[in-house]
Amino acid sequence: MRLHALHVSLVVGIAVAACSTTNDATPSDPENAPPCKNGVRDGDEIGVDCGGSCGTKCDGDECSADTECASGACTEGACAASAGKTCGVGLPNPCADGETCQQDADCATDYCDATCKPPPANVHADGRRNGGETGKDCGGKAKDKPCPAGEKCKVSDDCEGLCDGKVCLEPSPTDGKKNGDETDVDCGGSIAPKCALDKACLANADCELDACTATKCVVPTESDALKNGSETDVDCGGPGVSAGGITYKAPRCTVSKGCGAGADCLTGACSPGGKCELPSCATAETAGIGTCGAKETGQAGAAHESCCKSLILPTRTTRRLDKYEITTGRYRTFITKVGPNIRAWVQTYAAANPTSQLAQLVTSFPAVANLYPAADRFGNMSLTAHLSLDIDNYDGIRGCYNGNGNYSANTYWQDNVHQADYSLPPRSLARTVSDEKPMNCAMPIMYAAFCAWDGGEMARFADYADIWPAAQTFPWGSTNYCTEGGGQGQPGGFKPCAAFNWCNGTYQNGGFLCQNTALSTNGVAGVFYEFPLGTDRSKDNSPLIGAPGRFVQDATLVKSNGESWYDVWANLAEYTGDFATNPNALHSTFCDMSAPPVGGMPTCTRANRPGQTGTLSTGIPQIGLVGQSWEGHQYGRGTAASQTAATFQYGKFGARCVRPAAVY
Repeated sequence: MRLHALHVSLVVGIAVAACSTTNDATPSDPENAPPCKNGVRDGDEIGVDCGGSCGTKCDGDECSADTECASGACTEGACAASAGKTCGVGLPNPCADGETCQQDADCATDYCDATCKPPPANVHADGRRNGGETGKDCGGKAKDKPCPAGEKCKVSDDCEGLCDGKVCLEPSPTDGKKNGDETDVDCGGSIAPKCALDKACLANADCELDACTATKCVVPTESDALKNGSETDVDCGGPGVSAGGITYKAPRCTVSKGCGAGADCLTGACSPGGKCELPSCATAETAGIGTCGAKETGQAGAAHESCCKSLILPTRTTRRLDKYEITTGRYRTFITKVGPNIRAWVQTYAAANPTSQLAQLVTSFPAVANLYPAADRFGNMSLTAHLSLDIDNYDGIRGCYNGNGNYSANTYWQDNVHQADYSLPPRSLARTVSDEKPMNCAMPIMYAAFCAWDGGEMARFADYADIWPAAQTFPWGSTNYCTEGGGQGQPGGFKPCAAFNWCNGTYQNGGFLCQNTALSTNGVAGVFYEFPLGTDRSKDNSPLIGAPGRFVQDATLVKSNGESWYDVWANLAEYTGDFATNPNALHSTFCDMSAPPVGGMPTCTRANRPGQTGTLSTGIPQIGLVGQSWEGHQYGRGTAASQTAATFQYGKFGARCVRPAAVY
């Protein structure tokens, strides 16, 4: 009878196929039948023409109406077994191997391929829920493949997260499992809390103390040679971490180490590039910051480095002497960050650092404290006055008032508004050009404030003596490289030469007779260095001053870790931080000519300023000088005779700082 019935159905099927189109296809014509109606389990179907993307549900699925079920019957909330079905879902007995089945769940083996069969080896990777799984290729007998959220489950072990209402939930940091991207149970990764000590980890960020070593959370130390524990660089910097009764905070970082804020650095300054730096170089500016060294900016073969570089002294090993003179760019950083009320800053600093050079200066010589600027413009001793004038030029022209035709050489550029306060014309050189050159025309007391703010103090005679021993005639040794050409020989028998910036200018410039007129630049006899070329030096004579490091032969024979100090002999003569009582009556007074006299204060006059009256200050200390100037001054290694007032402003003098060795 079965053979006969099959024969009839086949005949009928063939007959229908012969007289119908593809649109009339039936399950007996599976190749042309639409999905979910072809009598074959294919696509994402769970059973034959049911489940997955089909509109009908398979036997055993939850339902609420007969029309939802492929069997056409919904009984007690579940799709009933299809008509004619003898085993499987919806019936008391599962199908044995070899029996016809509609879905995997019909089979005792939980695997259906037209008939029930034992699951193949790849059953947990075939894209179906079968083989004892609770979800598609996961859960149940797929022990090593817990189900993701949304898949079916029986118990929580079937899921990556928890099983709730027979459906897997999203993994969470409170489900008691190591899931998601957690590195240990409910900790680590991008979502869960950080892990406690000894828990598993993959990165520092997985751990409460921000330290992961050999895949385990550990206590960071300042000697583990690792960047952890919230450090900003290896074993230094960072805000510190605290957990489980343990607190760790790394020491502050030295110069050039990574940082996120000034508090990470021994210098208290973090550059915009995220590196610890001296305060004067912690800026986005570049002129006078990273332009020290051989050749001019933009010139082929220029070899520039940080103008803040500082080298350990050979015998005074707790101190570092800056490799270069203070640049105008570095000084500008100080003015920008501290000014205009530098007077208040000095008072605060001195109170907090009573043993410092600056504190001793203003304590021993209290008149000095009131000579610092307290305001930007106008009034006595304003910042603009400090930067524009030689305020008390009691003994002649100082070369700091850059008026037209003055041949002055003040290197500090100011905008037109500030220039006009003292009837000065706009600056003729670009600010970036001026900022590369060493700072001149500042009072020694201002250099003292700058060096204190920059983390040190003004270099002293003893610091210079450490790099220029008494046995050496010159910082580079005893060989006199400057004996040829014209010019009047000076003490020591040397004459101007192009390798060192001493006595650079036209004959009798500044009253000196040492110029070598056999040398010339741009057709001007006596000028052997000028940058930039082609400017009107009657408006600004600073092109005769080299940026630090340009004169590569002016390098000390004494070295620190293979490096020399530059421009110790010439370019600018340099003030020292040896403040002392001034025996010179004239030099020990200061006459403030920057504004009308202050009411109730003593007044003063100067012979070279007839008709003007200023505010008098007394008790001004003296200060030392070393080296030579580009104009022709000679102070050599410095002696008791090379002293001047601590308020002296000059276009030929500058300074350099010394600082604790530990900051590098």
